[in-house]
Amino acid sequence: MRSVILGGLAASFLLAATAPAVAAAPVEPLTPAQLNEALLTPGDLGDEYVENEKRYREALDSEAAHTAKCRSAIKTLKPLVRSETAAFIDKDGKPSGIRQFLISGTPAQLARWESAGKVMVRDCAGVKANTKTVRAGITKLSIGRFGTWTYGIRHRKTIPELSSKLTVASDVVLIGTKNSVMLLVSNGYFGTFDPGLSKRAAKAAMRKLQDAQATAAE
Repeated sequence: MRSVILGGLAASFLLAATAPAVAAAPVEPLTPAQLNEALLTPGDLGDEYVENEKRYREALDSEAAHTAKCRSAIKTLKPLVRSETAAFIDKDGKPSGIRQFLISGTPAQLARWESAGKVMVRDCAGVKANTKTVRAGITKLSIGRFGTWTYGIRHRKTIPELSSKLTVASDVVLIGTKNSVMLLVSNGYFGTFDPGLSKRAAKAAMRKLQDAQATAAE
């Protein structure tokens, strides 16, 4: 009897090991309405933030990118900055704020965006363009991991002859999670750049996006 039981158990384990895995159900892309619900609003960042009506759609201009490889990497973000699902937010009365662009897609599309993030960091981080009158460069931005993957860079430009505070700075952060990709661009001019804004915005944005994804899955 014992040999029969052991034989049955062995057969069960063998079947379990050889049975094909059940494929996970595909995660459907969010609709435009669902994506809009996930967008940042000025209130998500603080009372001092307001909507920016200028709708500036660029991640990093050619001059700031400095090199051909970096410009090419930034160019791959164009479909994102053209997204109709976007938020434009500034600090009230100051040339400083954040832009958010959202899209949703298939796993294959998400994989291509992740590759774009890796290329952006590889080809832009470490770029320098220092002269006697201008100090400029791009570094890898470490703000933590949000979603499935996060890639970011920070550009800074200073004119020491005029003022050490006369700095143009910009963060470009690409984040992917489940069925969506987010691009955050934080800018600041003439000493108004907030180095912590990208991380605060990413936290608030991811919370809203994950809520939208959870609601859509119900």
